[in-house]
Amino acid sequence: MYSINGQPSVAVIGAGFSGLCAAIQVKKQLGIQAQLYEISSDIGGTWHANTYPGCACDIPSPLYSFSFELNPNWSHHYSPQKEIHEYMKDVAQKYNIYQHTRFNTEVIQIAWLEDKHVWRLESRSTNNVDDRIVVEFYNYVFFGPGPLRVVNKPTELRGFTGISVHTAQWDKSIDFANKTVAVVGSGASAIQAIPVLQKTAKRILSYQRTPAWIVPRDQFKYSRFVQFALKHVPFLMRLYRNTVFFQHELYYIGFGYHGSFISKMVQKLFEKLTAYRLKKAGRMDLIPILTPSYPLGCKRIVKSENYLEALAKPNVTVIPRAVKETFGNIVVDTEGNKEEVDVLVMATGFNVQGFLGNLQIYGRQGLSLQEEWLSNFPEMYKGTTIHGFPNFFLLLGANVGLGHNSVVTIIECQVNLAIKLMKHAIKSNIIALEPKLEAQKQYVAKLRNSFKGTVWKSGCSSWYLNKDGDVFGLWPGTVTSFWWNTKRVPLDSFIQYRL
Repeated sequence: MYSINGQPSVAVIGAGFSGLCAAIQVKKQLGIQAQLYEISSDIGGTWHANTYPGCACDIPSPLYSFSFELNPNWSHHYSPQKEIHEYMKDVAQKYNIYQHTRFNTEVIQIAWLEDKHVWRLESRSTNNVDDRIVVEFYNYVFFGPGPLRVVNKPTELRGFTGISVHTAQWDKSIDFANKTVAVVGSGASAIQAIPVLQKTAKRILSYQRTPAWIVPRDQFKYSRFVQFALKHVPFLMRLYRNTVFFQHELYYIGFGYHGSFISKMVQKLFEKLTAYRLKKAGRMDLIPILTPSYPLGCKRIVKSENYLEALAKPNVTVIPRAVKETFGNIVVDTEGNKEEVDVLVMATGFNVQGFLGNLQIYGRQGLSLQEEWLSNFPEMYKGTTIHGFPNFFLLLGANVGLGHNSVVTIIECQVNLAIKLMKHAIKSNIIALEPKLEAQKQYVAKLRNSFKGTVWKSGCSSWYLNKDGDVFGLWPGTVTSFWWNTKRVPLDSFIQYRL
């Protein structure tokens, strides 16, 4: 009913890696031009939104890119934010994504109409003062806004009345020169920003509830000769990418086999490496403070060759405590110590479990995805489809994140799974598909059982876990296992609606 030129209509929510991949592959493999919706002013997702000092990827550039758009022109092995964003914009230009994307457009509700077997999508322009709602209908929806979209601003920090900024909402107009700066958090953004801010600020106060495991990056610059070879020697770029991929697949051993000889040996190695770096920097007093007490990999490991060294500088003070409250320009830690600061930097991450934000998604019989997932374990089938939500594909949702390799490959696997289902539906005159409840429950039960014996169930708290302590943010195996899992599509596991 709502097809275009006899083809199903497709909406893609989000124009980051997930949305780009979905729109490109739907066009390449099915000949369908999708309509993209993006709340910001440009494509790129998190790589457009995050512009804090030092922002970069901790996955090597050859992996953090599409397998169908290899890039031999990366400047470094680990690329900075700007270069990744430029790569994504180049890909978007090549595939005419800009012409089919509505920027500055917020999707506020997606609802399945059972009588028509289509999705009703409500959106509004963030530039319109009249707040007019636009209603459109689509046969399929690819939902890919990403899990890192709803910023986390702890209530303890809301009393601060001085200059404050979240790393995901960076304000480049803030002058840090000769300022006392409090950085709250010890995750990736803090670890990347502090070495840069330390060079300008008069004083840095690093508030850390728990320290992070820091792994040195094997960072290096690609020479012109290497770039030339990767570009012109047949298959060399593909071979290089595959080599880096399988190198990272081996890292899973330390995560998936917690307590093994290898995992214990690797942890001891990193303990010694942390101690060596701090001793070399002349700050042996920081060794017990900055050596985590939880197992390696239980929280996300962060790569940096200069973070520990920055914390050892004379103008940086490490405060191994959380912030209890803030008022005026005062920051109070959990022991009652007070510090007056000029700028508060919130490196406090995102609300991953509540990544839907204010967006409401209603499936069959008015089932709310937000309410269902906030009160229960987020169940999906094959990490991409959801019972009760026909023709709906969630990219980078629950249980597909990684701690050892590139999620871009995960996205490609999810999109390929969705397109296989769409091809089957188009060929067989099926108007809608969704996984059977029993198939989904069996899949989730097996998935949750697979976390036994992994480091993520070793007892520490992280954003990988939900409020009940269940691992919802990660895939329990290798990327290769996810590829195999999504490659096989048992069609008898799906409810298939016909006209």
